[in-house]
Amino acid sequence: MPIDFSDMLDSDDDVVIHPRDIFFTLDRAPSFSFPRDIQTEVMNHWFDDRDKRDSVIKLNVGSGKTLVGLLLLQSSLNEGKGPALYVAPDNQLSQQVLQEAQSLGIEVTDDPRDADYAAGEKICVVNVYKLFNGKSVFGVGASQINIGTVIIDDAHACVSTVTQQFRISLKNTHNAYKKILAALSEDLRGYSQARYLDIDAGDPRAHMEVPFWSWDARQDEILRALHEHRNDDELQFTYPLLKDILPQCRCVIGGQHLEVEPYFPATDLIQSFRRAKRRIYMTATLADDSVIVTHFGANAKNLGQPIVPSSSQSMGERMILMPQELNSDLTITDVQGLLTDLSKKVNVVVIVPSKPAADEWKDEADQVLIGDAVPDGIDKLRNGHVGLTVLVNRYDGIDLPGNACRVLAISGLPEVSSYAHLVDSEILSGSAVNLRRQVERIEQGMGRGVRSNDDYCAVLLLGPKLTSRIRSPEGFGMLTPATKAQLDLSRKIARKLRTPSIAEINNVILQCLNRDPDWIKVSKKILVNLKADDELRLDPAKLAIRSALDYARSNQHKEAVTVMDRAIDETGDEQVKAWLLARKAAFQHAIDADAAQKTLVVAHSMEPGVIKPMHGTTYKQLTPATGQQASALIANHQKRFMDSTSMKLYADELCSDLQFCPDTSDRFEAAVNDLGWFLGISGQRPEKDYKEGPDNLWAMPNGSFLVIECKNGVTAESGISKKDAGQLGQSIDWFRGRYPASSAVPVMIHPERVLGQGASLVMGMRVIDMSGLDKLRNNLRAFAKQLVDPDISANASEVAKRLGQFELNADGFVNAFSRGVKG
Repeated sequence: MPIDFSDMLDSDDDVVIHPRDIFFTLDRAPSFSFPRDIQTEVMNHWFDDRDKRDSVIKLNVGSGKTLVGLLLLQSSLNEGKGPALYVAPDNQLSQQVLQEAQSLGIEVTDDPRDADYAAGEKICVVNVYKLFNGKSVFGVGASQINIGTVIIDDAHACVSTVTQQFRISLKNTHNAYKKILAALSEDLRGYSQARYLDIDAGDPRAHMEVPFWSWDARQDEILRALHEHRNDDELQFTYPLLKDILPQCRCVIGGQHLEVEPYFPATDLIQSFRRAKRRIYMTATLADDSVIVTHFGANAKNLGQPIVPSSSQSMGERMILMPQELNSDLTITDVQGLLTDLSKKVNVVVIVPSKPAADEWKDEADQVLIGDAVPDGIDKLRNGHVGLTVLVNRYDGIDLPGNACRVLAISGLPEVSSYAHLVDSEILSGSAVNLRRQVERIEQGMGRGVRSNDDYCAVLLLGPKLTSRIRSPEGFGMLTPATKAQLDLSRKIARKLRTPSIAEINNVILQCLNRDPDWIKVSKKILVNLKADDELRLDPAKLAIRSALDYARSNQHKEAVTVMDRAIDETGDEQVKAWLLARKAAFQHAIDADAAQKTLVVAHSMEPGVIKPMHGTTYKQLTPATGQQASALIANHQKRFMDSTSMKLYADELCSDLQFCPDTSDRFEAAVNDLGWFLGISGQRPEKDYKEGPDNLWAMPNGSFLVIECKNGVTAESGISKKDAGQLGQSIDWFRGRYPASSAVPVMIHPERVLGQGASLVMGMRVIDMSGLDKLRNNLRAFAKQLVDPDISANASEVAKRLGQFELNADGFVNAFSRGVKG
């Protein structure tokens, strides 16, 4: 008769609670022999300070985060701090956690209603959607299922999902959209008649943030419209999370859809999450840790330093190259050819920011993965050779270990994911806040191809904008220590080639892929003595907005304003200050509407991109740059560019944006403005900054002006439409009212220069058409190439000669690149 050992376990008074000790009590698979040193170190740190309510653990990919997380939860269960919940970024990763738990011998379930979970006998593993949604099984507004200890795994990857769950998005065909637009129509017309007409016409390029005073005044109608449709597919999972905080939300209406969301997700509405005794956030080392506070509600004052191993951890081997830094004459076509050749032997993955960006790779790609197609496509990569795969806007939550990805390319800057982010990024375009977001997304993407310490991958960073951001002192400073070290090493090796051809860059990559012994040694050596990054990076501006939001939700509006005032006083960056002033005005409106408008006037004077005050703003006239165009150009460049490569990359950025392409109007108009600056010409965007006037205005050094309307997204082949011609005419009328003593040339950038049916000719009108824009880009590239020579770039007379040679000076520009309208 077998002996019953269970009563002997019950009689043991010493419950095992240290995570490492628990590991050795488990009936685990043979592959789990011992915890790694860094896992033990992290578990020891956590155990010594385990009663902190919010803890941050930073472990690089491949360090065994899942094992650590499961053991910390089991430790908490053994100590009576259950129930224990493990939250993964998506369903695929939650399945991986379940499988690893079973291999470890840890009891798990994927059902939060499982009685064994409630009793603390099993760890529940779910994806982040399960926890944060308007029909959460854990309860919204009232706890239905308790949480004692929770781990948010890969917290940065969870953020995009959490944000989406707290965002209402309605297409223009939805009845609620129509009712909300109707309720706001009078206010929107008064704010910007032109933008309202575009939105009402369904223009996919048009969008407008609803002024906070209009949003506040129309709350009853808006709430009623959403409530009537609360059970629709588009609202059933989001409306319950926003219905009680709708006044603290912002709304952006576009021609095709509208979005409503709070400044940050109110995840505390899931009260069982808010009341959890222990909340543990596991992350990689990234540029901004603010999300722990802004999106998950941790108390910034109590967070302290994150838990990290003392060593450089187990970062895998990466050869990081920026081809256009090594040779600024290389084009994206050159690099596409390189990657296509490499993909014949190994799996190559290219991450692009959007569907239009993916279209540029469709001729080279063996598969393009977007949305629901991603999981199956990733499985194909893991199971064998595919070739070249394009991933659309997936910088996190994707594992590509080993041969699944041997070459990874990040092509182009990550784009924003919502209207609210788009509005903010336009305001903060040159600020550290925006740069930090971009660097973080890039670094998240770079981590997809190396998933353990014995993994290796060649990483290429492509595109002039991305290259400029990463190689700038500010952008490089935001990278993690391991990435900095790997990028520095790759630069040192590549510099030996001086200005390498695409074939020479290919040979360098092959040294990594073919496992050159010297490369392996040096790549591992740089990480050996690298100190782990134990910094918690919190953005004070974002933390202030989160704190003010919480005060406003509790009707403590005065306290909300005080928090914003403190942040504004501590901010030196004028763009960020303007952004915070606009946010302050929104909180201030509830207690002093007049003061809120005065605050907005100040914000708008600093940064015209913020919401225009109710009674408008004073237009600032544009004046030509003082002195000669060449001298102004040299002064601009000396302030902005750290070397000739930076200048050349900037010119390449402009050329990449100055193209006829749908849905890129803001980027195109910004490039036209930046082109003027690059050439030493004063520019302005009146329609964007003051909600009236032309898209672009240039004050030429010879005293004349260019009134510019940009129609780069036009797809019809019926010539210049009546509406577009009418807009140019209205812009000239606007100019005459603002500059009665000056003359202007009306310029339209349009694929065609033929007037369409019913369109009226604007006197003196010039058109930069397809051929004119091609010539402008070619001349700009050639001009920038000349400026690489320091003997030219610092000499005003030499610069002036080149401006004339490439017809980029004030006297030659209009005739060189534009033509009159055809009959």
